[in-house]
Amino acid sequence: MGWKFNPISRVAKVLAILLALTSMNTIVFADENILSLPENGSEAIALKLPADGFELDGKDWSKMLQVFVGAKDLCCEGRTAVAGRYVIENHSLLFTPAFGFAEAQDYVARIQRPGVDDALVPFKISSQAPAPTAQVTGIFPSGDIIPENTLRFYVHFSAPMQPHVAFDHIKLVNADGVADEAAFMRFKQELWNEDRTRLTVLMDPGRIKRNVATNLEFGPALQEGNDYRLVITGGWMPVQGETALKKFSKTFSVGPALRELPNSDKWRISSPRSDTRDALTIKFDRPFDAGQLQKSIKIKTASGHLVDGTVTISENETFWSFKPEDNWLNDGLTLVVDPHLEDVAGNNFKDLLDHRAESDQIEKQ
Repeated sequence: MGWKFNPISRVAKVLAILLALTSMNTIVFADENILSLPENGSEAIALKLPADGFELDGKDWSKMLQVFVGAKDLCCEGRTAVAGRYVIENHSLLFTPAFGFAEAQDYVARIQRPGVDDALVPFKISSQAPAPTAQVTGIFPSGDIIPENTLRFYVHFSAPMQPHVAFDHIKLVNADGVADEAAFMRFKQELWNEDRTRLTVLMDPGRIKRNVATNLEFGPALQEGNDYRLVITGGWMPVQGETALKKFSKTFSVGPALRELPNSDKWRISSPRSDTRDALTIKFDRPFDAGQLQKSIKIKTASGHLVDGTVTISENETFWSFKPEDNWLNDGLTLVVDPHLEDVAGNNFKDLLDHRAESDQIEKQ
């Protein structure tokens, strides 16, 4: 079975003004269109069709009604609509999601009609179960020793968390117990995943890059040879429930900075046997970004099809394992790595996050 490394590049009028609620799940609009929202995950959204005989070319009803996961302020351009089925019943357009609506998840229904602006209607399916207890379930990088120029942390939670308060609760603390208030980048929009169970905490690149004003003024946020704690203070409330998050901290030491491009020639790649479901494994030359590893490495067949399987990341993000759904074929397979895959310091296969101007040309060769 032949393997080869092949990096590739990824590569006017408002429709409706909310006037009143006729019930807990029915919304009345100024132009008399009515949107009925589901009360449980298996019910459909129902949009009363206009009385003016409006029709869509080819009956593509998704051009009139779509549903998106997430908060209203994140909707909707560039996002993928929820898959489902459309039917017409009693002069209403009904949309039923393919896999049901998830309890306690934020959704937005978008209504579109020619000549008028979109209407965005947020909704959520009430949970019938007790709200889960909020706790920190993991912090990445997961190693006890991380590079001095580590770029980001990922904090995972067991339940969706309240947004816009993250940096009231997340602190970088040195061995003397002093918090560095300038360690992290603070954006207007916090860097959550869609269900707000994973927060990306980005170190200020100015504290990483050498010879820039912020670094010269404050010094690096992490210094080789020192110990630190990433602290999540107590009192942070989840989206649902009345039990606040308990205090959590991760202690780690700081090792040498990563200032060279990742090198796939230094990876140890196993070749599984054909006609088995043995795992293909890669031992990296350094820890890579935990948030990117799941999707940045693929396996393709000789005909260009992706091999389906399960990815497992371990050994502090230095070990990647792939187990196929079906037996390996005795065929030419290609291991495809996105060249924009970053190590924990933000370096990818094309460029370094931090490099000196005089060595720029050498580093890119």
